[in-house]
Amino acid sequence: MHNRHQVLDHIYRNQGSSKQDIMRALNMSLPTITQNLRDLESDGLIRRGGFLKSTGGRKPQIYTFNNRAAIAIGVRMTARQIILCAVDLRGTCIKRATGRLPYRHAHAYYHRICQLIEQFIGSLGEDSEHVIGVAFCMQGIVSADGRSIAFGDILGNTGLSVDEFARELTVPCTFIHDSDASAMAELWMDPSISDALCIYLEPYMGGAVIIDGRLRQGGTMKNGTIEHMTLVPDGDDCYCGQKGCADVYCSARVLLEHRDETLDEFFNQVRDDEYAHRRIFGVYLDHLALAIKNMCTVLNCDVIVGGKAGQFFTTDDIADLRDRVLRISAFPDDDFTIRKSVCHPDQDVIGSALIYVREFMDSVCGAD
Repeated sequence: MHNRHQVLDHIYRNQGSSKQDIMRALNMSLPTITQNLRDLESDGLIRRGGFLKSTGGRKPQIYTFNNRAAIAIGVRMTARQIILCAVDLRGTCIKRATGRLPYRHAHAYYHRICQLIEQFIGSLGEDSEHVIGVAFCMQGIVSADGRSIAFGDILGNTGLSVDEFARELTVPCTFIHDSDASAMAELWMDPSISDALCIYLEPYMGGAVIIDGRLRQGGTMKNGTIEHMTLVPDGDDCYCGQKGCADVYCSARVLLEHRDETLDEFFNQVRDDEYAHRRIFGVYLDHLALAIKNMCTVLNCDVIVGGKAGQFFTTDDIADLRDRVLRISAFPDDDFTIRKSVCHPDQDVIGSALIYVREFMDSVCGAD
């Protein structure tokens, strides 16, 4: 099995490998390679992909990884709509669908969601047979086993069980916090990340922690919940029932409070140096800097900023934010980086699907 894992992992990482390539890279005998290639092809994990140029004799056969040997589905339910993404084993979204459906914490709503998911899977054609799981990225704290919502005050779905979906769907399903899902995608798209605090400036702020290149959610799945750090004692009310939480001051919706405009329009005004918008953004950055400073006092690592608001941050904004953190830091010689997230479209939806992609890849290539 170890040889099989090695061969498949090599083909996955080096698209277009011949037997000779594998033999040189893995120091494995040709008969062993041939047998493993035969088995992997029979299992649908690899395909023949043409031939290399010959330097004399028979042209070497090229073997490529079958990116669609397994497909995972990511789902996001918001207050107004549902977003679905089908993700292949490269982490690429191969199909996306959306639908308007106001959220209701009711069986009829979840039944309709299951219908939409099954329709979406059916629309994948031949690929529908290879769907291995459905992962829901949720605006709330998820239980350690991914099977229930431990805290879901945003959508009012605390206690929601994955069984609402599992009883109707024909494939396994699980929950993941939306910020953790975004961080999963962050890691997938940039494997060089080692240690980082991820901050996602969505309409409702969220965070995640990456240590040693892995998402670290903690025993109660609350690592990185920067949104409920007290930023302003006795400050404004938070949806969690407390006062002065970072979410009240750093979420994307704060920038649009009492203004009929989009984030795109808001940041256009900031770039045009409109006084009121520049002032609002300056206060916003001050609050965000304080939140980052507090977190970095406990967790000394780099910071990644993303989300709906973060995607509009320029290089100058990031530098300004770092300067504001340093000005209030107890350690002015702090050496850390603040950088922008990959800000990929549907990052959290794709990230949720990557739960099953990662699990599948670990099973066929061997866990890292």
